[in-house]
Amino acid sequence: MFVKETQILVVEDSINIRQMICDYLRRMGFLKIETAADATDAYTKLVLLSKGASPVTLILSDLNMPGPSGIDFLKQVRETEQFKNIPFILITTENEKQSVIQAAMSGVSGYIVKPFNIDTLTKRLQEAWRKHNET
Repeated sequence: MFVKETQILVVEDSINIRQMICDYLRRMGFLKIETAADATDAYTKLVLLSKGASPVTLILSDLNMPGPSGIDFLKQVRETEQFKNIPFILITTENEKQSVIQAAMSGVSGYIVKPFNIDTLTKRLQEAWRKHNET
């Protein structure tokens, strides 16, 4: 499982959902959580943090946001050599098959449908960790 010092980037345009996700992560024991309200700000923070002592090693992003979508952000991350292997979990209210297929084809590590609870988040983090760390 991800260590408690994992640098997590939470990207969510709704401040209430963003705060809820951060609260869940803190309750799970995670210590380093950065947030962004949109994909453009998120990519800027991803690049900035990559230059420091604690680069992002897990991304949780909303799918539907103003401006670039979560899928657009996922594609941008996967197309950048230094970020392409970061576990990336999409969070959405949609449970449409087409979005799941598009996310899978774009290299998503996991998918969470809102509303969700801390148990669901824990399970999806475990699945994403296994996907990226077990052979």
